[in-house]
Amino acid sequence: MPINPWIAIEATTSPSLRTRELRHAWDEYLSEGRLNHVRGPIADSWSRSVAAGVDPSHAQAPTLLADRGDVRERWEGHPLEAVAPLIRRWLGPLAADSEHLIVVSNADGLLLWIDGDATIRSAAADAMNFVEGSLWSEAGVGTNAIGTALAADHLVQVHAAEHLSEIVHGWSCSAAPVHDPEDGSLLGIIDLTGRAADVTPAHAAITLAVGRAVEAQLRVRAQERDARLRVRYLDQLASANQKIALVSYSGRVIADHPAGLIRAERIEVSPGGGLVLLSGGRVGFAEPSEHQDSYLVRLLHDQPRGRRLLERVPAVSAQAADAAQPTQSYDASEWRRAQLELTRLAEEQAALRHVATLVAGQSTPQEIFETVAHEVARLFGADRATVARYEPDGTMTIAAIWTSVSAQHSADGPIEAQCERVAAMVQQSGRPSRIDGNAELADQVGGPASELDAASSTVGAPILADGRVWGVVLVASTGHQPLVGTTEVRLLGFAELIATAISNAVARAELNASRARIVAAADASRRRFERDLHDGAQQRLATVALQLRAAALDDTGSPEHLRQELSRAADAVTTALEEVREIAHGIHPAILSEAGLAPALRGLARRLEIPVELAVSASERLPEQVEVAAFYIASELLANVVKHAHASVVRVAAERANNALHLSIRDDGRGGADPTHGSGLIGVCDRAEAIGGTVVLDSPAGAGTTILVSLPIGG
Repeated sequence: MPINPWIAIEATTSPSLRTRELRHAWDEYLSEGRLNHVRGPIADSWSRSVAAGVDPSHAQAPTLLADRGDVRERWEGHPLEAVAPLIRRWLGPLAADSEHLIVVSNADGLLLWIDGDATIRSAAADAMNFVEGSLWSEAGVGTNAIGTALAADHLVQVHAAEHLSEIVHGWSCSAAPVHDPEDGSLLGIIDLTGRAADVTPAHAAITLAVGRAVEAQLRVRAQERDARLRVRYLDQLASANQKIALVSYSGRVIADHPAGLIRAERIEVSPGGGLVLLSGGRVGFAEPSEHQDSYLVRLLHDQPRGRRLLERVPAVSAQAADAAQPTQSYDASEWRRAQLELTRLAEEQAALRHVATLVAGQSTPQEIFETVAHEVARLFGADRATVARYEPDGTMTIAAIWTSVSAQHSADGPIEAQCERVAAMVQQSGRPSRIDGNAELADQVGGPASELDAASSTVGAPILADGRVWGVVLVASTGHQPLVGTTEVRLLGFAELIATAISNAVARAELNASRARIVAAADASRRRFERDLHDGAQQRLATVALQLRAAALDDTGSPEHLRQELSRAADAVTTALEEVREIAHGIHPAILSEAGLAPALRGLARRLEIPVELAVSASERLPEQVEVAAFYIASELLANVVKHAHASVVRVAAERANNALHLSIRDDGRGGADPTHGSGLIGVCDRAEAIGGTVVLDSPAGAGTTILVSLPIGG
């Protein structure tokens, strides 16, 4: 049984073995009512399900409560619909690889959205009525991940016969609850459902992580909504004529009056608004805002109907309670600035999170570039935002551009002179730079301001990737006021996210290319061995077979003639064996397996056409994969020296230190080795990196080549 009672299976447990154990436990429960080898949350769920009237001895399909049109309306009005792209982005690759379905239910267990492979969807629908509109609460179908996660308000994984209804025994599911950050209420369930044979504990962990990410995204959306509401009602909230506060539909205080009206984080508000009780026994009135997305709260005596409404409140007089509160002086302008700063921070965090989600979800660099251009333009109120990369020849290529005129992305738009100048400054310094006003630029470039572009303020931040200035993020404004002084620092956050995306994309591309090269090299080696065997040993053995067959059929030949034929056949077989031995040596030299790396390197050095100075201190045996990698790396590098270096001597050293094998090959040849000009050095890097090693190349022209290879030995 798993250590974590909420997880169905350990990583080292066989799903089929666990399935048989659970079936036995399920049979015992039906026949004897015993709960042996059943996890606590599953046992509790079985008890709840039976108490709700679910009969485990009968196959019970969930009830279909809603048709397709009704489900669509419910889904479009559900808070989780807005974050469905995030759910698909995070769970989609896992679901596709492991043939699972992505499922979202509401707080009642009604399936609102199912996404995934059509074949799996069809199989789930046929087997257990697992379709949008069906009810998967515990009362509806018994123990299952969706219903049990709702009942327990906890992540849960349910596998095979842990489902109370037998029709679900062929499936496994992992479900995590999602809560509304506004009031903590349960919104619904995110679930991964697949066949029982494909279950892993990772499915539960990832489902939980996505549930938390969705809650964080909803929280960011709430902060954005609060920011917009603060700005919309800022003048009313800062009014000196009456105290007004802004609260959410659940009673959470978004912005209190600067002099203090509610003086709490939350109040109780009835649906639709109405009378509310404030601190100190005061009575207020919550009036729905213009857009019906919040409430404006005033003291009751500020309402035209206040006297009549007071009669319904058996509490202390609102006027008296308010008079009992000491009058507080406040600086409306300072309060206004603080509210605007809160709004700015919320918008900036939302924009950064949007980009970070794309980066973490491994979106394409182009998609991230375009998103950054749009987000920074919106965030800074700029008329233009550009993401560009620097080319090796010093030129700049636009990766994405957003303008307020076209309101769209483009990778081929023109760049103004001021933006180009700031980009050059960023490239040279590697730090954020800015130019405010055309006059400043005119002084720098020596031309009249009238001939320059319209941008009056431009700020750029460097994109640093792989230890160099890869590119720049630019924002430009044509307004009369320059971009605020904090723009450079804030822009760096977006540049860092772009750098992360670039590094991720480069790493993925290099990994894919390395895998492709390894596969291609293996195919080429296999074809070479096939050709060598076909053209050499195979042909000789075929000839021997013909000779022996002819000798066997020759009734007229003398014994001497027969001995000669057998002798020639024996010689041919011996030659074929030598050729096979040579081919096998190329695959895996026997001396490497029998004696280890040091003797194998000495044998390799003896066969080389130029003098070799060999120093091998790693005399003890190493793990096989390390010895094989080191031998073939040395073989490839020494072959390169013979073919290309024109060296008079080569020095080979191998030593074990710091739990790694360090191999160095130095020659006094012409140098100038370049991995991009051939496959040999690339193959060496691929082989070393395949076991976690590194390769360092130093090959100045005319001064020889030094290659240092480090291969981790492990525990």
